[in-house]
Amino acid sequence: MSRSTSIKGLRLGRRGAQGFSNQQALLVLLLIFPIGLVGLGLVVLLLQRQGTVTTAQAPAPQAVERPDSSDRSTTIQPLPTQKQPAAQPSGLTQEQARAIVEQWLTVKSQIFAPPFNTDLADQVVAAGPLWTDLTKPDGSIQWLKNNNSYYSYSAIKVNRVMRYMPSPSMPSIVVSVTEVSVLHSPKGSETSSSTKDWLYTLKEESGRWKIWDYRKQ
Repeated sequence: MSRSTSIKGLRLGRRGAQGFSNQQALLVLLLIFPIGLVGLGLVVLLLQRQGTVTTAQAPAPQAVERPDSSDRSTTIQPLPTQKQPAAQPSGLTQEQARAIVEQWLTVKSQIFAPPFNTDLADQVVAAGPLWTDLTKPDGSIQWLKNNNSYYSYSAIKVNRVMRYMPSPSMPSIVVSVTEVSVLHSPKGSETSSSTKDWLYTLKEESGRWKIWDYRKQ
């Protein structure tokens, strides 16, 4: 009887001890859970405040100081070489060449008539075939003198430029020329009229462009 009672008492004691442990665990859990929530909230709040303070205390970007111009090198870099426009290959334009021909036509009336001005011819004719033909002993001027003859011109002009051939040394120009001339001689006056194309070759002499030679085309 006492043994059975002792066994039951032991079982009840174990059950009581087991029940007390569960209650204690539940009580501890109920106490820790709210504390954990409060702690978590404090941690979150602390992190937020720390982030705000960090953002507020972030240093403003410093302005970049511009270098003092006095410290810069004053060496001037050379500009790239620019190509110069190509010069006229002949040194003459077509208009200038035509003007020289017209000057020659203008003075013909003073070269092939008294006083047969060779000094005037020297201003428009370069040393060459034409000059030789004018001044040689049996040339055109001497022939007129020997035959007591001379030319006059009622009309002489350049109609148009047919072609221009530039050259650094001896450019050439082909022009259409109308000429009405009168040969005066002891036998009388002989009128001649023509419109022909003539090739004039020019040459620079003593810094001036002149007629070097000409021939019919």
